[in-house]
Amino acid sequence: MQYGYFDNDNREYVITRPDAPAPWTNYLGTEKFCTVISHNAGGYSFYNSPEHNRVTKFRPNATFDRPGHYVYLRDDETGDYWSISWQPVAKSLDEATYEVRHGLSYSKFKCDYNGIEATKTLFVPKGEDAEVWDVVIRNTGDKPRTISAFSFVEFSFSHIASDNQNHQMSLYSAGTDYHDGVIEYDLFYNTNDFEGFYYLASTFDPDSYDGQRDNFLGAYRDESNPIAVEKGQCSNHTQTCYNHCGSLHKQFVIQPGQEVRFAYILGIGKGNGARLREKYQDLTQVDNAFAAIKTHWEERCSKFQVKSPNQGLDTMLNTWTLYQAETCVVWSRFASFIEVGGRTGLGYRDTAQDAMAVPHSNPEMTRKRIVDLLRGQVQQGYGLHLFDPDWFDPEKADVEPSKSPTVVPTPSDEDKIHGLDDTCSDDHLWIVPTICRYVMETGDMSFFDEVIPYADKGEATVYEHMKAALDFTEKHVGATGIAKGLRADWNDCLNLGGGESAMVAFLHYWAIQEFVDLAKHLGHDDDVARYQQMATKVQDACETHLWEDEGGWYIRGITKHGDKVGTAQQAEGKVHLESNTWAVVSGAVTPERGQKAMDAVDEYLYSDFGLHLNAPSFATPNDDIGFVTRVYQGVKENGAIFSHPNPWAWVAEAKLGRGDQAMKYYDALNPYNQNDMIETRITEPYSYVQFVMGKDHQDHGRANHPWLTGTSGWAYIAATNYILGVRLSFEGLIVDPCIPTDWPGFEVTREWRGATYQIKVENPQGVSKGIASIQLNGESIEGAIPAQAEGSVNHVTVVLG
Repeated sequence: MQYGYFDNDNREYVITRPDAPAPWTNYLGTEKFCTVISHNAGGYSFYNSPEHNRVTKFRPNATFDRPGHYVYLRDDETGDYWSISWQPVAKSLDEATYEVRHGLSYSKFKCDYNGIEATKTLFVPKGEDAEVWDVVIRNTGDKPRTISAFSFVEFSFSHIASDNQNHQMSLYSAGTDYHDGVIEYDLFYNTNDFEGFYYLASTFDPDSYDGQRDNFLGAYRDESNPIAVEKGQCSNHTQTCYNHCGSLHKQFVIQPGQEVRFAYILGIGKGNGARLREKYQDLTQVDNAFAAIKTHWEERCSKFQVKSPNQGLDTMLNTWTLYQAETCVVWSRFASFIEVGGRTGLGYRDTAQDAMAVPHSNPEMTRKRIVDLLRGQVQQGYGLHLFDPDWFDPEKADVEPSKSPTVVPTPSDEDKIHGLDDTCSDDHLWIVPTICRYVMETGDMSFFDEVIPYADKGEATVYEHMKAALDFTEKHVGATGIAKGLRADWNDCLNLGGGESAMVAFLHYWAIQEFVDLAKHLGHDDDVARYQQMATKVQDACETHLWEDEGGWYIRGITKHGDKVGTAQQAEGKVHLESNTWAVVSGAVTPERGQKAMDAVDEYLYSDFGLHLNAPSFATPNDDIGFVTRVYQGVKENGAIFSHPNPWAWVAEAKLGRGDQAMKYYDALNPYNQNDMIETRITEPYSYVQFVMGKDHQDHGRANHPWLTGTSGWAYIAATNYILGVRLSFEGLIVDPCIPTDWPGFEVTREWRGATYQIKVENPQGVSKGIASIQLNGESIEGAIPAQAEGSVNHVTVVLG
């Protein structure tokens, strides 16, 4: 069953049925002000942190997504009313038609009901800490209509998200006021001496207003039937205490064929409501602000565009996967409809991997995130698993709370810095390749010499930070020489404790190889020799202790009591995705063993919805292995299709030269391909999710936790760098695809360091991998393509064979 379609020309997903089985969300904002909004206009706004700077309220874990950012319309002659978004009034779909267009950092809601066509476009202008609602109401009938418009948002009790649920003092520590088309919400209670001002403004002169939620909704009512809309008049009431809202009402007389247009502005900062109200009364300023958002994303998407025989791949890579990856880099993991700001901070491994995907489209944010992570690394070399970058930013620490709209608590050093008992064994390793890819993209070699402090004490250059990360893992190995699992490795539910992690061992080898390439490029011969020796030691340990000869795959790890996890003899957790894919991705194993390992992945872990994380699922609790053995079978880390590591299999198959297998796995996970099976998928088909229920669960195929997942970044890296094969080295641009044998070729436009490369790949012999020839601007070359002149357009022809 379909609920919408992809509009590739406009880079939008168009929802034609608003009764989708779950809220399908979008992210508005590219800087500090963000709104998470559903296709029915439910959602919430925050500034910089969804935990500490909540602007509007949201009630999670309900069967509907409320409250939201609503516009109600009322026919003042009949008293009939509806909302521009289907919810919350929810007119019968036999009477009204609705359409929602989720675009890149905007959402457009359209309703056609009883001779009135209305649209509401929500977006966050660049450079402003505010959200604009651009509303157009058109009379499509043959007689004049008297229509009233009402806005509604429910302001957060407190700037702290959790206070909305359990802090009664929040009810008595805020108030609203109204002046000249602006409702101001004053939050003066907090533990940081912070005075917060939120507001809702309109470009019209309101006929009435409400700052009190209970006055607007009425007793024993909710957002579906507010008394103010029913009566056609707000109460003109604001005061301190209780629950607060923003409703601004205006009546319009609209002639046949005519329309009215106006805007609401939701934002933060004392005085900003009046300023932006005046600015956007000139509606061309609204048009200009919206055009800037479109330009912003067109520039980012244009850095890499592909035209291939696989429409689903093109749609996702050209727009949606990059958009999702950028969203994860900016907003991390803690602002969705699942995690609504209950805790925030940068997950070390998540942020490092997210940033790895977008240095071409967002080098500024990539660099910022790398610096954030290096500040969150301790002198021993490991990273703080979850931390707030503001803890270590002296520029932010010096800002007085009353002068900044950001509220972040100041923890003690004991809260900032944890020890080995709470350290994840993989976190710090991801930063090494991420830094390399940032410099490959930008050419900023001086970055390696920049001095950045550690989280605990001392400071070091970026290059030295990278060495500290590699050295930490070398020091923390188990009895067999395999890296220790510590509190957890990439799999938070695999808690080997004093045991050893195969995945981290392979990840360590991969990070060392990336660093050795860098050291060679910099001419640091001593480091090349030292870390090549380290890599050989890791490789020998992996091949000696991790290969499961009877099964023909790599085990997942070793418990603290010396028991192997993931062997042919075990009835549960026999084959694992992470260890087998990373054996190949790392380059640590022979091609023969790599092929056998990936054959086992295909045999035991494949499904039409993607690759399972492990199989069979664990059914017997075993604390030596970890909490994964206590998770329901087929759910999350225990036998689900955990999306994040799926792209590692695409990379592995591409490195093995098996393009048909790589595309088979890509297509299975691709949400685009599930657009016509929403009754099974449930969640939006333009976003990768954290996990899909596995074959051991009755809801096999149901997707869970969309948007904020490392899947998007790795899906982008795996498909662009390894399937399409367009990636960077320190020597230049590499084109080395691994594609399905039935592809006649494909085309890519890639921008790099100010030059454009128009790449055409031809496959006359129907192979997956292998370069017969490369031409740059008509001249034959071998190896990497060197950087060309800024502003130049270069033609690259690659023939496979």
